[in-house]
Amino acid sequence: MGKIKKLLFLVFLCSCEIPTGSNHFDPNSPVNLGLLMLGADRVVRMEFSSNKVQPGGTLFISTNHDFTTTTNGLQLPIKNTNINPIKQVIARSKFLYEVRMNPTVTNGKFTLNLKDYYLNESLLVNPETFEFEIDANPPLLQLKTGNGIDISELQTGFLDIEANEEIVWEGNLSQISLSGNAKNSLVVSDVIVTDRNIRLLFAGNPNANGGILTISLDGVKDKASNTEGTVMVPVQVFAFKSGPNMNLSRRSCGAVELDDGRKIVLGGRVKSGVLVNGNGTLSSMEYYNSVTKEFTFGPDMVYRRQEFAIVKLLDGRVLVSGGFGALVGPGTNVGLASIEVFDPNTNTWTEGPSLHSPRQFHKMTVLPDGNVLVVGGINPFGPFQTVSEVELIHVTPDPMAMTVESVGHLSESRSKHAQVLAANAGKVVISGGERSDVTGVGVNDHFIRSVDSIEIYDTNTKTITTSNAKITRRFNHFAHNLSTGEVLILGGISSRFNDGQPILRAQIYNPISDTIRDHKNLLFGREWGSSFVFPYGKDQIMIAGGLEYRTINGNTFDSILDTESWSESSQRFYLTGRSLNARWEGCDLPFTSAGGGMILGGRIGAIVANTEEYSFE
Repeated sequence: MGKIKKLLFLVFLCSCEIPTGSNHFDPNSPVNLGLLMLGADRVVRMEFSSNKVQPGGTLFISTNHDFTTTTNGLQLPIKNTNINPIKQVIARSKFLYEVRMNPTVTNGKFTLNLKDYYLNESLLVNPETFEFEIDANPPLLQLKTGNGIDISELQTGFLDIEANEEIVWEGNLSQISLSGNAKNSLVVSDVIVTDRNIRLLFAGNPNANGGILTISLDGVKDKASNTEGTVMVPVQVFAFKSGPNMNLSRRSCGAVELDDGRKIVLGGRVKSGVLVNGNGTLSSMEYYNSVTKEFTFGPDMVYRRQEFAIVKLLDGRVLVSGGFGALVGPGTNVGLASIEVFDPNTNTWTEGPSLHSPRQFHKMTVLPDGNVLVVGGINPFGPFQTVSEVELIHVTPDPMAMTVESVGHLSESRSKHAQVLAANAGKVVISGGERSDVTGVGVNDHFIRSVDSIEIYDTNTKTITTSNAKITRRFNHFAHNLSTGEVLILGGISSRFNDGQPILRAQIYNPISDTIRDHKNLLFGREWGSSFVFPYGKDQIMIAGGLEYRTINGNTFDSILDTESWSESSQRFYLTGRSLNARWEGCDLPFTSAGGGMILGGRIGAIVANTEEYSFE
């Protein structure tokens, strides 16, 4: 990243036409919806790029009033000084004005007396006065990337380049050049320059490969026209791209990236009409080679399983538990309590102890001491009963020597919940879910409802408590840790019946203060989707796929093609493109080393074997 002296103030791109609705200085922009009525009541609003300027520097003023049609243009009367610090006012557009400062005025504070002047013009001004200061000793400034680029869709690729101070730059397309292995057919189609941000709008090849892109910005200046020449900013380019087919179609499976870089997918349910080992539930495991882009079979699990839980242990082994299935071979599927461990060094599966309670749709969390917490789930046959017992798997090098300890019960049994370790607080946060209570002996004698409670497992005291905070009732949702130590809870659905609604509202839970607050809305309410984390620029979470339920004319739903991201820096959700397939119940394979990941199989109508990757590899 280049470091340059303070680059002063805001430059708006004059050579490019900014579409209505995206320009902060356009009175028709949603950003300035409050200005729509200003023409009627003759109120003029002024927005200043800064309250500090340098000698000979530049100040920019945006306004909702067009002064280019008046004889004298924009006038800025100064009071409390005999020397006017303003040298010249230049209209850069109807609503943006460049104010060049007098280089001989090197210090002092000055006031623009807007009220008195504009009263003579029968205009009301907000603000009525504006104070600014001449500052000849600004701090150093650094440019950095705000986020990576998603080129999955032609219309949606953009990059924010941010500065810690206000910038001056002409922003011509000719001042931008691209290089690197992600260049492909990617081009900058437009530029929007604001006070501390350069937004580059990209047109590219949809679903082109990702990679590293270097953006060179020529002629970036500070107020005194000093320059560093060309500033080069490296960024990562993310894109959905089609991956190879697995050897078997599958949904409700598990996947993980091993410490040695290999990627595995295992278990799940094969498509209708296909039997493997006499059953449609799979024990098979496949390796994915990201270099050759091929799937090859690995060793089978001891049990065939679907709707099971999977974690990677601290020593790199993989542990799975529960689900719906049976030992490999002929036989009927049942609810599983079994545990087995995969050792990447020997490429073998070894059965361990059994959980006290059979369960599927449960969650496991690896604790800081290496043991595994098992929470929730449901039995596989009617009447359905969710599991309240919380168990702790004591991990040992020998799977057969592992033990299982009951550490208490949830106050509300649940399955399909979200669960995340808030390491800084030493707590496992268990949120929401779907609860089912048996009401009789018949297959359908159970009562199902969504849960709004949060329960906490304390990793130090090994105790379970109920939070005072309540979430919006939801299940099949997501939870992600934030850099602040808080937990972002998003997505899911409120009910499986005709009153069910997708949950758009995200919430943020603070495990230290035990409080929750509402956050921004998702663009799409979804369940059974996928989410990945990206360790770059703005900490970002990408959400893809899933189902969006609607209750008009009954319980109907659509699978979702559009993807969206959440940016921790800007604290909002925004549309980032489209996946290649509108799938749900796919297997998530996060790339822990580089961010991003793969979505494997799932349902696109039928259960499928195809895959797609979202990364910059």
